[in-house]
Amino acid sequence: MATLHVRNVPDDTYEALRRRAVERRSSIGAEAIRLLRRGLMTDTVGLAALVDDIEARRPVPSRRVPSVAALIRRDRNARSE
Repeated sequence: MATLHVRNVPDDTYEALRRRAVERRSSIGAEAIRLLRRGLMTDTVGLAALVDDIEARRPVPSRRVPSVAALIRRDRNARSE
């Protein structure tokens, strides 16, 4: 596994990363890797995969709920009838 050293990280960015790591009970390094992977996923795999990943990590039980677009479409159709 490779090692990555990052220099000249702005203080506010480092502090935000540190706080996020504390909230998730992980290390700063582990949180940085998670965020890098997530950021790279949006470039290579696409937004749909990112949404699927977020949905999979939701703390609520997984249930089929209509998408926001479907709810808006349903509301618009109901108004036009």
